[in-house]
Amino acid sequence: MTLDAETLLKSAATSGKRRSLTELVIQALNDKIDRGEYAPGAKIPIEAELCTEFGVSRTVIREAVASLKLGRRLIARHGVGVFVAEAGSLSSGRDFIDGNTLNNSMHVLELRIGVETECAAYAALRRSEAHLKALKEVYARMEIVSVEDDAECARADFEFHLAIATCSENPHFSSILRTLGQEIIIDLRLKHAKANAKERKTYIRRIQREHADILDAIERQDEAAARRAMRRHLNESLERYHHLTSTRAE
Repeated sequence: MTLDAETLLKSAATSGKRRSLTELVIQALNDKIDRGEYAPGAKIPIEAELCTEFGVSRTVIREAVASLKLGRRLIARHGVGVFVAEAGSLSSGRDFIDGNTLNNSMHVLELRIGVETECAAYAALRRSEAHLKALKEVYARMEIVSVEDDAECARADFEFHLAIATCSENPHFSSILRTLGQEIIIDLRLKHAKANAKERKTYIRRIQREHADILDAIERQDEAAARRAMRRHLNESLERYHHLTSTRAE
């Protein structure tokens, strides 16, 4: 007999490890869909009800639901709610991300552009050899993560940005990123998960080139180049979200 994921949640709820809780909530929601408790086409409970049911935070629920949207098990209907996908149904590109998640990701990116462009500049100015070595190691790990695993790609991406914050020698940059950590990872998962393998691989390669440009500027201690590379890297994502917003309005 397989141990139900909801039972696992009860024993893990006091661990404080949000990543583990998120994965368990994803499994629990998948179990409910597989068992037919959430039938195809049915609306799932709202965030507050899921928080109560699983005893976790809104951020955990939000990331779990976002993950199931990426897997096309759930679909969002703007202004209505989140529903179990019908068998064989495919959500269109503009329906893939619901309005609330899209707006939140845009707000997080706006803040990140303001914070991380200067963070990269300070990293170029102040990085120590030890911190530069650590940043290179994080970058190297990113290159061996499977592009099929959008969750690991997103977490590796976040660790790279966090390592840049460490290079800045300003602990407040790291603190801000850690505070926004789960919100950033949700955004990164939305960006890393593409409709097909070819599109995903192309995107990951492009993102890695952008990361390489940032790393190169920091290594050369070129403050202006680091600032430009980071702004270019983050602006691309914000522009994509603006495009999605405009197509929804049409």
